[in-house]
Amino acid sequence: MRPTATITVVGAGVVGAAIAYELSRRVRGSIVVLEAQSATDFAATGAALGVLIVQLSRRRRGRNFRLRQASLARYETLIPELEAATGASIPYQRQGILELITTTEGAIATQAWLSTYGNDQLAWLEPAAVLEQVPMINPEVVQGALWARGDRQVHPRHLTQALRQAATLNGVTFCYHSKVLDLRLQDDSLQVVLANSTLTTEYLVLAVGLGTTPLTRHLRQPIPLQPVLGQALEFAWPAPPNTPVLTADDIHLVPVDSERVWVGATVEGSQPNGNPEALAALRDRANHLWPPLKTAPLLRSWQGQRPRPCDRPAPVIEQIQPRVWVASGHYRNGILLAPITAELVSQALERELACRSPQT
Repeated sequence: MRPTATITVVGAGVVGAAIAYELSRRVRGSIVVLEAQSATDFAATGAALGVLIVQLSRRRRGRNFRLRQASLARYETLIPELEAATGASIPYQRQGILELITTTEGAIATQAWLSTYGNDQLAWLEPAAVLEQVPMINPEVVQGALWARGDRQVHPRHLTQALRQAATLNGVTFCYHSKVLDLRLQDDSLQVVLANSTLTTEYLVLAVGLGTTPLTRHLRQPIPLQPVLGQALEFAWPAPPNTPVLTADDIHLVPVDSERVWVGATVEGSQPNGNPEALAALRDRANHLWPPLKTAPLLRSWQGQRPRPCDRPAPVIEQIQPRVWVASGHYRNGILLAPITAELVSQALERELACRSPQT
C-alpha cells in the first residue's frame, strides 16, 4: 500500500465503492480505499436485496425523497456505464415493484394517497387483477396492490463488484484486510493508522457503516449509529416469467433468475445478528404471503447488521472536519442511495480540491 494518498475512503461496501468510482471520474490525485474485511465479505451490503423504492414511498416531501429520486435517476445511466466499463452483467430488474395491500384499512388509505400523489408510474390493481398477474399470492391476504412501474431492483453484490472493478480500472487502489485503528489530525493532512503501517492522506471519507462510530470518536466528533438486523432467504423456486418484485408487510420477494427467488425483511428492529429464530419467523411470514414457498427448497440464508443513526434521520452525509466527510447510516437504503451519496461527496471534494489548486 502506498504511504500517501490524496483521498482515502474507509469502507468498500456499496457506498464506499460508489464513492471511490465517482471520485475516480471527477478528481485528480491518488485514491485509496481501505476495507477491514476480505474482498468477498459484504457486511451490511450483503444483507440487502437491492430493492429500489421511490414511487412507492409514502413520504413525498423533504430531503430523503429528493435523494431517492436523484439516486434512482442516476441508476438508469450508472448500470449501462458500469457494464460498458467492466464488461460485467449487472442484474437490474425493470419490471417495477408490486406492493401488496393486505388489509381493508390499508387499501382505503392507499387509494386515498394515490388520489393525491398518483402519476403515470403508479397504478392501483384490484384483488382479481393482482391474482391474475401474480397467482402465487395467498388470495386471503390480497385487498389490492399498488404497482410502481418505475421502481427497480439491482443485485447488490454484482453492483458492488462492478463499482470496485470500474474504480480500479480508473486507478483507485483497494486494500482489503486493512482495518483502521486510529485517526490522527495534522495541520494539512491526516494519518490513518493501520495494524502494520500508517497512511498519510489529504482528505478522508468514512463510509464504513457501523465502524463509523468508533472512528469518529478518534476525531472527537462521534456519530452514534445502532445496528438493525437485515436478513434474507434464498429459495429454489421458479417464479413465473416477468414477475415483478413483490413487497408486502415489510417483506420483499425478489425473482433472481428462472430458478431462484430471494425473500428478505426490511424492518427487523434491534435483534442480534445471527439469530435463527428471526430467520424462522421470516420464513413463516413469507409462507403465509406466498404459499408455494412452503415446499420450495431453502438454498441459503444470510443476516447482517445495517447502520441506523441514533439521533438524526438517515443517512448521514456531511463534512465533520475540514478534511473529513462521513457517508454512513443509510439504514435500509444503502443500495438505493449509494449513487447520490457518491455524487454529493465527490462534488464536495471536487470543489475542495479546485479551491486548493494553485491559481493559473
